[in-house]
Amino acid sequence: MDDAEYRASNSATTANALPAYDTGASGEGVKVAVVDTGINPNLPEFTGRIDPASQDVAADRGLVDDNGHGSMVSGVIAANRDGIYMQGVAYEATILSLNVGDPAGCKPGNDCFLDSALPTAIDLARTNGAKIINMSFGDEEGMTADIWDAIQRAVDAGIIIVMAAGNSGTGAPNSFAVQNIQDNGSSGLFIIAGAMGANRSIASFSDRAGTGLPAQFYLTALGVGNATVDEFGQHVAVNGTSFATPTIVGAAALLAGAFPNLSGSQIVELLLTTADDAGAAGTDAVYGRGILNIGRAFEPQGATTLAGSSAAISLSENGAMSGAMGDALSSSAGAIILDGYSRAFVLNLARTLRRNAQEQPLRQAIGGETYRTAGSSVGPISVALTIRSNFAGEPRLGLEPTRLANEDRQSARAIAGMAIGRLTPRSKLAFGFSQSARALQQQLAGYEDNAFLVARDPMSRAGFHPRADTSIGFRHNFGPLAATVTRESGKVRNAGPDRRLQGDEYHIDAVTLDRRLGRATLRLGASRLRERNTVLGGRFSSILSSGGSSTDFLDAAASFDFGRGWGAIASYRYGRTRMPGGGALAGNGRLTSDAFAFDLAKSGLFAPGDKIAVRIMQPLRVRAGGLKLNMPVSYDYSTGEAAYEFRLLGLAPEGRERVYEVAYGGSIGAGYVDLNAFLRTDPGHVETMKTDLGAAIRFTVRQ
Repeated sequence: MDDAEYRASNSATTANALPAYDTGASGEGVKVAVVDTGINPNLPEFTGRIDPASQDVAADRGLVDDNGHGSMVSGVIAANRDGIYMQGVAYEATILSLNVGDPAGCKPGNDCFLDSALPTAIDLARTNGAKIINMSFGDEEGMTADIWDAIQRAVDAGIIIVMAAGNSGTGAPNSFAVQNIQDNGSSGLFIIAGAMGANRSIASFSDRAGTGLPAQFYLTALGVGNATVDEFGQHVAVNGTSFATPTIVGAAALLAGAFPNLSGSQIVELLLTTADDAGAAGTDAVYGRGILNIGRAFEPQGATTLAGSSAAISLSENGAMSGAMGDALSSSAGAIILDGYSRAFVLNLARTLRRNAQEQPLRQAIGGETYRTAGSSVGPISVALTIRSNFAGEPRLGLEPTRLANEDRQSARAIAGMAIGRLTPRSKLAFGFSQSARALQQQLAGYEDNAFLVARDPMSRAGFHPRADTSIGFRHNFGPLAATVTRESGKVRNAGPDRRLQGDEYHIDAVTLDRRLGRATLRLGASRLRERNTVLGGRFSSILSSGGSSTDFLDAAASFDFGRGWGAIASYRYGRTRMPGGGALAGNGRLTSDAFAFDLAKSGLFAPGDKIAVRIMQPLRVRAGGLKLNMPVSYDYSTGEAAYEFRLLGLAPEGRERVYEVAYGGSIGAGYVDLNAFLRTDPGHVETMKTDLGAAIRFTVRQ
């Protein structure tokens, strides 16, 4: 639609009509009465656009335009979109041309209309079904009671009347427009059109909005250099509030055609309330209500609800996806919604779901605070605490059991801990606070993960950052086979640097079996994640789902010791998520997801005690599935009823994150050095994200 013909149509472009055209609005089916000097019916710009009831009201000249003014006004409203020069604002509207041009010619002061013909023309507009009347004239001599009576009949019929403000450059509209507003302003059916230039400044010749009631109905539109055609079909650029008037009439016709439920007063209200503010803030004495903005008038206004329902729905945010969903929702079927004027719009629900914030894993791993771990063992019981130092603003705690120096006690906070006790030679029990059940399971099994900063264990997260509150684990050795049972409770964190706590609870119950076969160790685990209000960490509003989810994970891992310090580990996680039905759209859903990692490590590479490891990892990613929603997909204005269909709101991303990381650790002099380098492709499972590359060096002094 944004082609050469549209761009040449400056009445439309200046009024931002393109968004309306993009919705299919064209003014089709809307009849506009042009009370003016007639029209040339032979011009291609008006082929198919002239109503059969069009006539010469002032004489018996047939369908002609001896002056040109009427043809130029009609061109601004409804010139054909035919690839020739320009198009009208409402290029498929129908013109009811009512010629009131004085057969004797124009009188002094450019008064070209026969006043006695006006009442008949206005009545003809009413009786022939015009929705809008264009009055591109102002103070006329001989304004009689018959004219006012005819206008009153038009108002009683709900017809919109758009009047020119006048071209005298005065501080208020012409008296004809002012009198109409004073007499019938309460009907909400009048607009006074002021003229501006392409620079959006009021034209020097345009009468201003003035003060009081007229300013409330004054709207500014292009009235300088308007592209149109004259009575000979010549391409012309014309000036005057006479041409700002049909620009506004065309806008009203677009609204009337696109939204047949709107009354005339609602159309006027929409045009006035969606205007761009200009001049002094609010309604002012120059621009009145502001500058016409058709695109904004075609946006939903007021409270929005699902069609066929009273359920409120947001235009901007109906939830937030999790990290496992990445860049999903690149396309989605739209739902029909109604705005405060009961106008139907298509809302792409995908665009109302916020994408998960991008993680900065290296910064999160090493930035901010300093951590220390202290631990001790007494008989069969081992206790460990992790301490966060230099944590500004936290209360000072006495931590005597950690045996920290006094200055450390004054600036430290315990952030995690665990206690492991041996119950029998074959059984162990572990408790943790701010410690994941996965960490307990690894401790109970005597398993130590490689020291990666970015390519973290994909089995430790389920699409979100967990903040474990409490965890418990029990392990029993049956001989060649051992079983570990764990339970974890905590809260969901958002992704991103701040990892803000959402306060949504989760619980994980898991059982893991492991067995050593020579140099190999095999592990098989099953777990169930239950989230109260989230889905793999994502949150959906009540319009989409009743909230919460349940996910079953199956984990498999195998490690092998090749000897001479070489070892390899491969792990894979598969998940199935269920989202219960509920919400105004009866949303329920199913997801499948997976994650994997492969490690290759070598101990004693350069010196005894050092270690280098390489990992390739994919964090949990939704493979398929989404929310199945019973969505309104069409709306009938005549009955006020919506048709519903089940549509899938897919949550599987296009992107696929891969993390490649090398980690080295070893002793150097009086300390220990850690080196990490990583590369992330499609970070966050977002295909368009740039590759993330980084490295870190840490040196710890032995104490």
